[in-house]
Amino acid sequence: MVVRRGDAMGDPGSVATPAALGDEEWEDAPPDPGPTIESLRSLGYSTASALADLIDNSIAAHAHSVAVTFEWQPAGGSWCAVADDGDGMSENQLRRAMTIGGTDPLDSRSERDLGRFGFGLKTASFSQAREVTVLSRQPANGLAVRSWDLDEVRRQGKWILRKKAPHGVKHVVEPLLPKRSGTVVLWRRLDGFPGVDEKDAASARRLVNEHLDETCRHLGMVFARYLDSGALGIRVNRHKVLPWDPFLAGNPATQELPTEKLSLNEKTVTVVPYVLPHESKLTPAEGDVAGGPAGWNEQQGFYVFRRDRLITAGDWLGLGFARDDLHNLARIELDIPVEMDVEWHLDVTKATVTPPPALKRDLIRIAEATRRRAAGVKRHRGGIVGGHLAPNRIQVWSQRSQHGQTRLTVNRRHPLVAEVLEQAGGKRRSISDLLRLIEQTVPALLLPSAPSERTPFEDDPTEDLIRMAEMVYDALLGQNMSRAEALQRLLNTEPFYLYPSIKDHFVDG
Repeated sequence: MVVRRGDAMGDPGSVATPAALGDEEWEDAPPDPGPTIESLRSLGYSTASALADLIDNSIAAHAHSVAVTFEWQPAGGSWCAVADDGDGMSENQLRRAMTIGGTDPLDSRSERDLGRFGFGLKTASFSQAREVTVLSRQPANGLAVRSWDLDEVRRQGKWILRKKAPHGVKHVVEPLLPKRSGTVVLWRRLDGFPGVDEKDAASARRLVNEHLDETCRHLGMVFARYLDSGALGIRVNRHKVLPWDPFLAGNPATQELPTEKLSLNEKTVTVVPYVLPHESKLTPAEGDVAGGPAGWNEQQGFYVFRRDRLITAGDWLGLGFARDDLHNLARIELDIPVEMDVEWHLDVTKATVTPPPALKRDLIRIAEATRRRAAGVKRHRGGIVGGHLAPNRIQVWSQRSQHGQTRLTVNRRHPLVAEVLEQAGGKRRSISDLLRLIEQTVPALLLPSAPSERTPFEDDPTEDLIRMAEMVYDALLGQNMSRAEALQRLLNTEPFYLYPSIKDHFVDG
C-alpha cells in the first residue's frame, strides 16, 4: 500500500510500509501446513520427473556421478534414494534447501544451477513420499541431516523439520553415503511409485522394474548432453543410464537444416531444425531407439533445452500444429537462456514452457518449413526404390545399377510420359533426347541415398497437377479401360498417389 502526501497515516512526502501502518491495518495470514503440503504434492510430477529434479541439484553441486537406488519391501517398507558425490551442504545450507521457498526465484544463480523457484527438492520429493530425509556431508562440516515427515506436519499443524535421522534411516543410507562429500535424498513411505502397494512380491518387482526402465529412458533423454559429454554418470539400481539423441545427429541420412538465432530483449534463442531419416533407412533396433521413450508420433516437435538440460521433449508448443504420422520425422532443437525463464513461462516442475508472443511467428515459420521437409521424406520414403512401395505403384523414375553405380532413368511406361511420346509425332526424337539429357544431368540430386527435400507440387493439388492428371486419365481411357480402372491406375501413379483428394476431380463411372 502506498500512502501519498496528505493521506491520514503517512508523513507528508513519505511512503509507508506495512509495518508502519499498525496492527489495525494488517494481520499475519500464514498458510495451513497440512493442506498446503497436500497441494504441493499435486503439481504433476511423475517419478521420473521428480528424480530429474533431484539430479538437477546434484549437477548444481558439481557431482560427477549420481546413483538412484530403489528397493521394494513388503508392508510399506519400500524406499528410494538418490546419492551423489557433489559438494555437499553445511547445516545452514541444508536447512535452507529443505525450507519451502528457501530460495528466491529472482536471485541470480550460478552457471550450473538448473533450478528456479527453490521448490524442486521439496515438491519433487513430496510428490513421491510422505517421509523425505536428506543427509549431506562436507569435509569441513561433517554430516548434516534434515527430514520432513508430512504426517507429523499435518498432525501438529506446523512447518516442523526433524534435525535427526528418523529410525532406520542410517541403516539404509550408510552404504550410500559418499566418503568425502556428497548428498543422499531418501524417500520412504512411498505412495507415488507404481508397484509399491502390490501385495505379491513377484508382481510388485515386475511393475517396479518396468517403471525403472521407463525412468532410465527419461533420464537418458533429459540429461543426454551431460551424459554424452562425460560430465555426469547416472546409474539406476546399478544400471548405467545411456544418453538418447532425439536428432540422430550421427546418422548420415539425418538432415540438419540451417541454424537460426532469434533475439528478444537482447537475449538470444538458438533453433536448429532436423529431419530424421525415413524408418526404411534404419534397422529395426535403430528405429526403436529413434522412436524415443514416448514413440515416434509423440516425439515430434520442439525440444527445449535450458543450460543443456532438456525441459520439453517433442511438443509443438501450442503453435497450432497437430501430431500426425506424416510429420513424425520433424524434430527441432531449441536452446533458451536461463535469463528468459519469465518470458518462456517456465513452470515449477520444469516440464513445460510457453513461447513469448514476439517469437511465435518465427517459430511457426521454422516449424512449417521443417514439417514440410519431413512430410516430403515421409511421402517419398527417402528415395526412389520401388521395393518400399506397393507393388502396383507406377513411379516417374526407374533405378538401375551399371558398373557399380546407381543410374536413374525416366520411366517411359509412366502413363503421362508414354502419352507425350505417343503424341509427339516428328518431335518424338527430340523429346527422347531431352529425357536423356535430364537423366544424365540430375541423378545426383535424386539418388536414393539422398532424402527428398520436397514433395512434387507441394501441399495441395495445383491446377497444373490437375491438368496433368486429366491428361493421364484421358490417355488411360483411350487404352480401353473403364472409368473405374482408369481412376484406380491414376491413383497408383506418381505423383498423383500423394494426393488422394485428386479423385474428387473425376467422375467414377
